[in-house]
Amino acid sequence: MFKEALPVWQKGKEKEMNYSMLFKTVILCNENSGKRYVVRIAASTVYQLFINGKFITTGPCRTAHGYYRVDEIDITEDLDLGDNVVAILVAGYNINNYYTLNQPSFLQAEIVEETYGIVLAATGSCNPFYSRPYKERIKKTDKYSFQRTFTEVYKLNSNYNMLFTDVSIGDDFLVPTHTDSKKFIERRIPTYTHPECNVDKIIARGTCSFGEKPKEYLRTRHVANIGPMQLGYKYDELDVCLEDVAQEFKFEPVKVSEDYEGSDKLFANDIVVYSLDSERTGFIAAGFICKEDADLYIMFDERINEHNDVEGLANGCTNVIKIEMEKGSYDFISFESYGFKYIKFVCTKGEVEVRNVKVREYICSVPLKNLEEIIDKEILQDEKLGKVLEAATNTFKQNAVDIFMDCPTRERAGWLCDSFFTARAEKVLTGDNAIEYNFLENFLLPEKFEHLPKGMLPMCYPSDHYDKVFIPNWAMWFVKELYDFVKRNEDNENAKELAEKLKDRVYELLDYFKKFENEYGLLEKLESWVFVEWSRANDFVQDVNYPSNMLYSSTLENAGRLYNDDKLIEKAEKIKEVILERSFNGEFFVDNEIRKDGVLVSTNETSETCQYYAFFMDIATPDTHKALWGKLVDEMGPKRDASKTYPNVYPSNAFIGAVLRLDLLKRFGYTDKLKEEIKDYFYYMAEKTGTLWENLTPEASCNHGFTSYVAYLLSNKKY
Repeated sequence: MFKEALPVWQKGKEKEMNYSMLFKTVILCNENSGKRYVVRIAASTVYQLFINGKFITTGPCRTAHGYYRVDEIDITEDLDLGDNVVAILVAGYNINNYYTLNQPSFLQAEIVEETYGIVLAATGSCNPFYSRPYKERIKKTDKYSFQRTFTEVYKLNSNYNMLFTDVSIGDDFLVPTHTDSKKFIERRIPTYTHPECNVDKIIARGTCSFGEKPKEYLRTRHVANIGPMQLGYKYDELDVCLEDVAQEFKFEPVKVSEDYEGSDKLFANDIVVYSLDSERTGFIAAGFICKEDADLYIMFDERINEHNDVEGLANGCTNVIKIEMEKGSYDFISFESYGFKYIKFVCTKGEVEVRNVKVREYICSVPLKNLEEIIDKEILQDEKLGKVLEAATNTFKQNAVDIFMDCPTRERAGWLCDSFFTARAEKVLTGDNAIEYNFLENFLLPEKFEHLPKGMLPMCYPSDHYDKVFIPNWAMWFVKELYDFVKRNEDNENAKELAEKLKDRVYELLDYFKKFENEYGLLEKLESWVFVEWSRANDFVQDVNYPSNMLYSSTLENAGRLYNDDKLIEKAEKIKEVILERSFNGEFFVDNEIRKDGVLVSTNETSETCQYYAFFMDIATPDTHKALWGKLVDEMGPKRDASKTYPNVYPSNAFIGAVLRLDLLKRFGYTDKLKEEIKDYFYYMAEKTGTLWENLTPEASCNHGFTSYVAYLLSNKKY
């Protein structure tokens, strides 16, 4: 994949946490006519590419332990005649998290004029990239969240812009050292274009005081519990703890409603809060002109409080960036991608003119189909459904980038189960499953998954789980997704080949579950984090949880059909019969049984979600359980008052009970009711953030990939 490039890094720093390096070269472009220039890049952990100071893209496309995808970026249109400065900024995080892998840092990159195959520059070659530590980003900072890596703190001098624009390399740039060779695989999906989205409105101005310590600091687990199970810098090692800093502000915002005109001048203790038209995901970009040395904080969030203010700490995240600047002018773009609708700039020292605030979006690069091709005209013309559909599409684009993610904010993690639903949305919205192929392939590539029992799959991947936590249910959803993937792409030989390659992994997983089968063939006392959904349904996951066993029956049946294994299909049918006998009490399916004195005893606990599992997993049908189906359709759902109607049946949440319900309405032909309930569940979300949420209320993620499933539900497709 590379012609000349070799992997390089600063010697002895390959495993240092949050260590960033700037790589730089200058190439000559005499004329572009008929020539094509590309940059090929592989890196660990994350990179940004700049040409002549202009942000081009980010990467890499994530994959499995021991492998690296190669990005190929066409830069022909980005080059000027004459000398061009190409800079690659790389952060080596070297910690376990849900977002990236803990693998040694490196960069392997080359610039090639493709027409004649000329390598203009390559790491590790005689025409190298020169490098130096990117000391402008402070290394010892706190983590952004439990699931992600580090916060961003910068100390910039007046020559900062020249790092990315000056054709002179500089005496502090050296040739980096070769590292171990790497295994490369193709990226497959298009590179990103990063559309610009300017802030829309000014919604608050005001002042702040800073430096007053609270009586007691909030200490989240990603600050307080750093150690062998969660790598990072311990509190006493930190140069800056932005979680603390956020708690030392006192804000006095005043609500305003002004159009954004491109520039705001802030003096010490001034604040300004901007809003976007909807929640967006990407890199925060702005220009700063400092007439004197200045300190600036950027805070952002999906929500605002009753004062139109952004608070900085939300949803387990430290949504704060700190920038110290000498007198001068700066073009700034955040290194990490964030999701937000609101953004606040806070000046605590000096004077700063903040200009051209925008988001360089980090969204799906696979082209989307015209909605007219996949959505009936009457739905597109319905104002509320149209708004929900737009929100579903926005949610998909922000959560289907290189893999399927749960959310683009707190985690950016490739969660199973969520991915089952997002994959169907991908097929509808793009007509293909290119991202899903990469997502599933990532589970194939490692020889084994460290820290997990033999046969078990990680609950989200690529990731590192030093604490040995996994969700056995999510591994079953992997099998269901793989079966669905092949069915959705029945004419695609690559899909069938991938499923065949994953056969051993599927059977190893099924072997893992055998040791939990009791005398009835039911799974009993599953270990680690047994998860059904975010509701009271998850209070009943032991000893025999029936939603889990419904999922198990369906998993076995899907695996049997995928691999033509009649024994698995027969086993699935026997488990189904036991569930019907032991869980169904004549009115509802009961969630669980516990073992007392060696005997399984029903708890009589009943959740709405358990009923949806029963129908979704084909344990029950509207024909076999007419009375129950009638109750579900007519008396439950978004308008039920659970205190009055079946108060002993605990209501569902969005993830995943409400979505299962809506799927069943689509599956069994309740089209009008489906459309009305989609409005009931999701229109409020679409109005509020322009995206769809993790829960039915905004306390958690307000941009959750699985809810893009609404695009499938409203489509004229049925899988």
